Amino acid sequence: MPRWKALSDELDPQVREFAGQLRRLVDRRGLSIAAVADRTGYSRTSWERYLNGRLLAPKGAVVALAEATGTSQAHLTTMWELAERAWSRSEPRQDMTVLSVRIPGTGGTGGMGDTGGVGGTGGAGDTSGEGDTGGEGISPGDPAASLRSTGRRRRQAVLLAGVVGALLVLAAVVLLAGPGH
Repeated sequence: MPRWKALSDELDPQVREFAGQLRRLVDRRGLSIAAVADRTGYSRTSWERYLNGRLLAPKGAVVALAEATGTSQAHLTTMWELAERAWSRSEPRQDMTVLSVRIPGTGGTGGMGDTGGVGGTGGAGDTSGEGDTGGEGISPGDPAASLRSTGRRRRQAVLLAGVVGALLVLAAVVLLAGPGH
């Protein structure tokens, strides 16, 4: 039984080459996916997605893998940049990926292990391997928009909480001061 599932024919050739390069690197070092997860700080589930072409590894994961295996970071990050551009151009696959990838509690993508989120655009972290959600109301073709929208929603919620808090303080002052003060 082969170690790896065949990569999807729908993958852009650059993404396919990049995922193949990551697989060869892991194979040459004789590492299991669990060992890769332990050495890089990215979850086993995330590495399964990266190595099977279902999600583009964030740049941080690629750098961590290079460090963990003693591989040239420059070479891997150059390949990652090419794959990232191709990933961004590939709408049909991204529609499926963005809708299936979420960050716990933020509605965006990423996690501690997924510091780059979809397409390596930033994010929180996924050390549990279960931080996959999608950005509701976000254009599936632009994963970076998901992260921007998440930040915007968070800022709006903080602003609203501040206004409500100020109104509550004002109401308390009026009630405590009583009529005529």
